[in-house]
Amino acid sequence: MIRVAILDVDGVLTYFRSAWQHLHKVLGTDNWALINRAAYSSGLINYRDWALTDALLWIGVPRTWIEIPITLRKGAVELLRFLRDNGIRIIAVSGGLNYTGIPIKNYVDYFISNELIFNEDNTLLSVRVNVENKDFINELITGMGISWDDTMAIGDSDMDIPMLRRARYSIAYNPVSEEVANIARIVINSDTLYPLIDVTKAILGM
Repeated sequence: MIRVAILDVDGVLTYFRSAWQHLHKVLGTDNWALINRAAYSSGLINYRDWALTDALLWIGVPRTWIEIPITLRKGAVELLRFLRDNGIRIIAVSGGLNYTGIPIKNYVDYFISNELIFNEDNTLLSVRVNVENKDFINELITGMGISWDDTMAIGDSDMDIPMLRRARYSIAYNPVSEEVANIARIVINSDTLYPLIDVTKAILGM
């Protein structure tokens, strides 16, 4: 039985693996972002400091430039509708940024990500770090009265390992590493999300 599905956003529901990097490309701040990323990778700054430093590169940028339209992966809406129509609650979680939640907000029960903060004039001010890791998911589903035995988790990156390890039905979708692939019960490599619908149907006995 599946009562809740936890879906990573970047790399699963979207074609790009990082909302941060995607926005850097759009705004032309890639080169400066590489410096911040190197500082984080080498341990000079922690995740929260990296996020705040990265957001500084966009300070003063109009909201309309930042909340850019994104293309969901083919089959994303169909997958979300299928889960919802079969009574499965949906948690969309991302280590990325909240602009990726705009096209899916009407299909999910929860969307949790780092949040861009804007001034009264709708220019970017900073970022609120809500997702340094995904350990908080355990508290969330427990509060919903749901067990990991009734949970399906879908992810692609190392940040998704904790939920893939605990969920009864764990799916690595286009995994970035062998470790992610090895932890999941099912591995799917595809350009679309239609295979995930087929797998879910099989789990539900449809």
